[in-house]
Amino acid sequence: MGDSTELRLTTRFTALDGLRGLAAIIVVIHHCLLVSRELAAAVHSDGTGELEPWVWWATFTPLHLLWAGQEAVYLFFILSGFVLMLPFLGDDASGWASYYSKRLIRIYLPVWASLMFALLLASIVPRVASPSLSSWVNLHDQVPDLLGDMLLLGGASSLNSPLWSLQWEMLFSLLLPLYLIIAIRVRRCWLLSIAGLLVVIALGNILYTSLPVFLPMFGIGALMAVGRQDLEGWGRHLGGCGWAFMLVAAVPLLCARWLYPQLPVVIALATVGGALVLFAFIAWRPAIGLGNNDIMQWLGLRSFSLYLVHEPIILSVTYAFRSSDPVLVGLLALPLSLATAEIFFRLVERPSQSLAGEVGRALGGRPSRREKLAFNDHRGDML
Repeated sequence: MGDSTELRLTTRFTALDGLRGLAAIIVVIHHCLLVSRELAAAVHSDGTGELEPWVWWATFTPLHLLWAGQEAVYLFFILSGFVLMLPFLGDDASGWASYYSKRLIRIYLPVWASLMFALLLASIVPRVASPSLSSWVNLHDQVPDLLGDMLLLGGASSLNSPLWSLQWEMLFSLLLPLYLIIAIRVRRCWLLSIAGLLVVIALGNILYTSLPVFLPMFGIGALMAVGRQDLEGWGRHLGGCGWAFMLVAAVPLLCARWLYPQLPVVIALATVGGALVLFAFIAWRPAIGLGNNDIMQWLGLRSFSLYLVHEPIILSVTYAFRSSDPVLVGLLALPLSLATAEIFFRLVERPSQSLAGEVGRALGGRPSRREKLAFNDHRGDML
């Protein structure tokens, strides 16, 4: 996931800050619960073996939505595609040199600081595997690849494993001009193009290949940005019953991995669910109101910081107490993560954003407007 400042490029979609914050807190809860040996084992099963009733109910029912961390990351990807595409479809797009400099600074500086933070905590509370701990916790008893973690493009080691998602965020960020060109070319059939990307995701899911699974998720968000006027129009005419049906459909789709574990295309189904959630926060008044709630906005603006610092804290609490009790770990790690995210936001993320803005303004310029003008020339075709 990337930082949330791009959302401020438009006042129409501030609720998406809150949506990002909601997704971030779900990821934190997800990792808190994975300290449980039973839950960690269940998420790597298909639900057909012998499981304690509470484990089965928490994992293989819609209750899993409360800690669906993987699915929350899918939502991050779709949201990033939408948010990063928006400025290039309006009148406030900067040049590519400015865009790249700002994007790299905004992501890399906080990531590097989070790695130093994780190293510090790991030196204070060593990560030593134990049979009393969950399989997920014990995965972190490995030698980190610090250089690879700092580069991001090769994934992430166990030092701060949530950084794995930033590999795909960075690849998308680097490829944004290509996404923009394609989105403009298919603007008249953006909804059909989303269906095509879902097919690509399904094939990647079946073939266990990451690239055709994750990069198209950003494309879905980008295409939703192209069709945002249509989405807002549909939202105004959908009505209460239509939205109720939409939300009822979104829950089993998002939880497809847990409700239908034998299906080979569960990631594609979860992506549909994530797109429906984004649609709601774009065009449904109750969801927009939730996203604009003060608490949700606070979480959203600090969501990147929370995402970067929470896992080292959860692991430190777990290893310090040698505990596999998710309630104990959560009661300690969740408030510590929120407090640390606030400090990290003030000391690292916000200064990184300011520096990125200064560098972007220094590079300035408004080249590469051909794509935007081409889009504006045909904007009426979408209305």
